[in-house]
Amino acid sequence: MQRSSTWLTKELPDYLLSCYSKPFVWGTLDCCLFAAGAALTMTGVDIAEEFRGKYTDEASAFALIKTVTGGSTVADAFAWCATKYGMTEWVKSDGSPQPLMAKRGDIVACLNGEQLIAGIIDLSGRYVAAMAETGFIRLPLSSIQRAWHVPAN
Repeated sequence: MQRSSTWLTKELPDYLLSCYSKPFVWGTLDCCLFAAGAALTMTGVDIAEEFRGKYTDEASAFALIKTVTGGSTVADAFAWCATKYGMTEWVKSDGSPQPLMAKRGDIVACLNGEQLIAGIIDLSGRYVAAMAETGFIRLPLSSIQRAWHVPAN
């Protein structure tokens, strides 16, 4: 799994523009599938293949996370996907999260208010781009709780 040579100038900008005005839809374009979709467009690898199209609401999404990963949060889902697809989590030497090391295009778990959602570091590297139930949003980097590096060339 590796980002294409044009991820920063073509694939990721085109993907973000295509998602900007689309509505949030569980199992189609929710926070996790938005972040996984960004990885897919940059690398050609669908890290969400075990999840995509297999749930239709919040309850079935979290039930599937539990079934597939044994976890209970979007961070658990991405930690599982990261391990399966060779994405490194940004951590300190003691193993604790170091999410502010994340760079453009990396996947993150962040807080939107009190809700943990998934997103990616946007093209500027200054915000998290995410899909919330209200639609496409940007959040401050300070909202990031965990982060995974999408391998680059």
